[in-house]
Amino acid sequence: MPVNLADAEEYELPRLPSSDEDRRDDTSASKQYGHVHEEISREDAGLLDGGDKLGEDGEDDDPDDPSTYTRAIEEEEMVGKGSNVEALIARTVPTTDDPSLPTLTLRVLVLGISFCILGASASQIFYFKSNAPSFSGYFVILATYPLGHLLANERVIPRGKWIGGWELNPGRFSIKEAILVSVLSSSGASSAYAADILAIMNLYFDTPLSTIPSLLLLLTTQCIGFGLAGMVQNLLVSPPAMYWPSTLVTVQLFTTLYSTSSTALSFSAQLLTTRRLRVFMLIFLLVFIYQFLPFLLFTTLTSVSVLCLLDNRSWWLRTLGSAYSGLGFADFSFDWSSIGSTGPLYTPFWALGNYFGGLVGMIWVIMPIILVFNIWDAQSFPSPVSAGLYNSTFQKFDVTSILKPDLSLDDEAWEKARPLLLTPYFALSYAWSFAALSGVLVHVWLWHRDEIKQALSKRTVLNDVHNKLMRAYLPVPSSWYIGLLAINLGAAVILVKITPLQMPIWALVLSMAIAAIFLVPVGIIAAVSNTTIGLNVLTEFVAGVLMPGKPIGNVTFKCYGYMAMSQALALTEDLKLGWYTSIPPREMFACQIIGTVLGALANYVTLESVMVSKRPYLDGTTVDPTGQWTGRAPAIFYSASIIWGAVAPARFFSGGYEVLYLGFLLGAAVPIACHYGHKRWPGYKLNKVVFPIICSGASIVPQYPTNIILTGGIVAVLANSWFAKKHPKLHGQYIYVISSALDAGTSITALSIYILFGGVLWTWEGPDWWGNSKIDSEHCVLGS
Repeated sequence: MPVNLADAEEYELPRLPSSDEDRRDDTSASKQYGHVHEEISREDAGLLDGGDKLGEDGEDDDPDDPSTYTRAIEEEEMVGKGSNVEALIARTVPTTDDPSLPTLTLRVLVLGISFCILGASASQIFYFKSNAPSFSGYFVILATYPLGHLLANERVIPRGKWIGGWELNPGRFSIKEAILVSVLSSSGASSAYAADILAIMNLYFDTPLSTIPSLLLLLTTQCIGFGLAGMVQNLLVSPPAMYWPSTLVTVQLFTTLYSTSSTALSFSAQLLTTRRLRVFMLIFLLVFIYQFLPFLLFTTLTSVSVLCLLDNRSWWLRTLGSAYSGLGFADFSFDWSSIGSTGPLYTPFWALGNYFGGLVGMIWVIMPIILVFNIWDAQSFPSPVSAGLYNSTFQKFDVTSILKPDLSLDDEAWEKARPLLLTPYFALSYAWSFAALSGVLVHVWLWHRDEIKQALSKRTVLNDVHNKLMRAYLPVPSSWYIGLLAINLGAAVILVKITPLQMPIWALVLSMAIAAIFLVPVGIIAAVSNTTIGLNVLTEFVAGVLMPGKPIGNVTFKCYGYMAMSQALALTEDLKLGWYTSIPPREMFACQIIGTVLGALANYVTLESVMVSKRPYLDGTTVDPTGQWTGRAPAIFYSASIIWGAVAPARFFSGGYEVLYLGFLLGAAVPIACHYGHKRWPGYKLNKVVFPIICSGASIVPQYPTNIILTGGIVAVLANSWFAKKHPKLHGQYIYVISSALDAGTSITALSIYILFGGVLWTWEGPDWWGNSKIDSEHCVLGS
């Protein structure tokens, strides 16, 4: 359940066990392995309603007592006073385990591999499609439920039959099997970041890589994060404080779907599970039906701009009121895909406060001042929050005009075309990104260095319920992760040495070093706040400074540095899911590896097929008459390679943009000021100021339109503050299942509309009326 920091007094992670009673050496801990389940498994604890929890003084807390959950909310995990973090997740995460449940079975492989290949292929196709949805993990979870039970039906597959050492039907389809299907699928069911490199090398640079180097690029960039993920489990997985908020939503969805008939549950737990399932199904069906309105029939609901509706003839009202091209003042959204994009139901309230604080401060305070005083010619740009690149006449900058026939930078053409202008918001977003990166290092060092040292100590043994449960299973040896890292790093070295990727070996090593340095600080922030600080800006900046004039080298450096950390964090979050649900670590590892490798292979086959069959539409030679195929995504990636690689930051950040470098200094200074300010004046609660999250919120537009601010903020306050305090027990029991139902219903609707009306079966853009204007759905354009 979301954590409320409203009454927190200290902003620190909980201290790891330090007493002789709670900390045991590895030898004494190993003696308990055979008694773990007898020690903590209680029938009344159940899988869902949290069960009895051992307090720090050995007394039991009743999870059904509202006061217990109220204390859990107020005693959130950032408090450094030995608070019981387990109480915060007691109503969501299983507290017992049945090691006899089937896990990595043949039907897991059949379903997981099928969904993985389907998702990877579909995602790669969607990459070249206009207005295509993402391949939803909720689709896999929901589709697995009937398919898994179908394969467990003895009428379909009789019991007792084996093939190649695998039992075809080992019995009831278990929750652990369902989780492994989801993990296997999600590990590969996306478009690999490196596919962008292959696309632009083929479509724009006319230097396509052959099959083996292409596969090596895809596999190494996807798998190299495994080695890093395995090395940080003691820091980002095992500690209860590293609870990964969005993972709790997934856990409650799985337990709701698969625990209704469990005989291990008490009557009250079975009743609660049944109620949760009813709540999920009701909300899912209602949202699935409702989302057809903002997605297809009444698209104005996505962004209801009050100022534009009052008078869209005024430039100021359009600029202030539009969510798509303006600041989103008085703009309401009634589309859950927008409202739910910030995770308002499960993200800790303190994190939402920092995030929305940065977003509101930038969009509704700083930007109006910039516009009023016309700083950096703000009023001359088509949109004040555009991420586009402009020339001196404030028209779209023609990247191709500054390139030679071999696609290298033409210095003479650059001198004629310069300067390259950014909107004030986009320029400042780079400063905020720089500040977030330096800030996350300083913040974690100031507040969490002691916890990191304790987690790295070999004598530290965590004795919370989940760590005890996991002792029943063999861990993944560190040598597996180190070996995987070494193999992929070695393959990457060979790859950059023999291919025209424009990246020397030292640059590859540096990109990996950047990922390794930021993994733990960024991971800690992500694990407790649901906010991830990306390395995309830093890696392309560093590559541009150190390797100017090498556009392919720039994006390759960015891919290895950015994806190594991003993939490591994604895998770490999956490991936490397995930790919560007692999945054998080695089977989790196998599913992650299988999914990642198969996904990369499917990406490559699909990518090559599409580029061969649809090339004229993708490289801009011809416009697809159906409007379905487009090269917009690789074109954007190509432009970024030219700006950061060919033009390079030395030319890019000039003419007044040098001030943006101060972001690095600001990011380091603010956490120091807040840290020592809190010690000097604790009453001001500066411990709650997490500057990296503030910077993340300040730079999120235009990745997300500004319609997320008003309605998203209202939902966050109502759900994570008012409702959590007013009805703490109901909040703990239902908030995550409500969130999963809203997200699942929305994503399935988007997928359904794409299949039914997006050109797969039929092409239809919805009715043409005021609420579904073909000119501008939010009515900020004249004539709409």
